[in-house]
Amino acid sequence: MVSKYPKSKKVSLTKQRRQETWAQLSSEQQLAIRRHIRYQQTSLFMNYELVGHGRHWSLTDYRENLNYDTQLGPQLYCDCGRRLKHQYILVNDLGDEIKLGITHFADHIGIPEQVARQLQAEIHHLNFGLDELLQRVRRHAGLNTDMQRWFLSHQDLFPDAPAHTADFISNNLPPDRDIQDDIVRKYKKATYVKKPRTHKKRAKLSKNAWQEIFRDI
Repeated sequence: MVSKYPKSKKVSLTKQRRQETWAQLSSEQQLAIRRHIRYQQTSLFMNYELVGHGRHWSLTDYRENLNYDTQLGPQLYCDCGRRLKHQYILVNDLGDEIKLGITHFADHIGIPEQVARQLQAEIHHLNFGLDELLQRVRRHAGLNTDMQRWFLSHQDLFPDAPAHTADFISNNLPPDRDIQDDIVRKYKKATYVKKPRTHKKRAKLSKNAWQEIFRDI
């Protein structure tokens, strides 16, 4: 089912800003974001039929090199030896496995250039979505505690919410901008309490007061 909520806008952080913001997240928040990234990456490949060198290829795993920027600790590599930030593990219909970077699909397994370029473009779009999320984290743009609790108890009101919404909100991460606007709107409507109207009676003027008013007439 296609979500009614639009995709993220293009936002790009500098490498330093991205690292600083990531370091400020708790381990639970980082795990929630990694789960989301993994889901996005694997879902993306399901939309493509990858055929190269006469074989059908399917994605079996996606791995992110958490040590790519520092170059310290374990690293991930393409089968050609190039160090990778994102590693894609594919298997063909004969059971052959290969580990690739996204720019090597055409070179190593013969995926048509047009398909490879389209995949790269969509993956870059996913990365922009991550930058938008981190920028919103920097700006403390998420829901307040009351709204978070209310949403988690009323998820059935949001059948079109992106799959990661509850996971993000449970870990105090801002949901996508459009679903957040929807949550805020429905929360305010559900929790609105109408203020009672108070009618003040006009005080009647006493006889002496009327006399004072007309004294100088």
